[in-house]
Amino acid sequence: MKKQFDKKRRNPQGLKVGDNMWLENKNIQSNQPLKKLDNKRYGSFRISKDIGLGAFQLELSEGWTIHNVFNEDLLTWCVEPNFK
Repeated sequence: MKKQFDKKRRNPQGLKVGDNMWLENKNIQSNQPLKKLDNKRYGSFRISKDIGLGAFQLELSEGWTIHNVFNEDLLTWCVEPNFK
């Protein structure tokens, strides 16, 4: 059984507390009339706590009224541009 389980188990992204992440727009309601006009990602948010396998608590801004625990599939690395 372990062999079958490990076939579908993917490697985690290597996220840790303190990392800055983008939050994907999936399953988040907004005031935009069309989905294609809305932002694809929100953020950047800092990971404040590692909840379990693949679940992380984020430090959301004051105005956000949603639950602050998200699956790692909804998080992408925040890479700041290097403009001079």
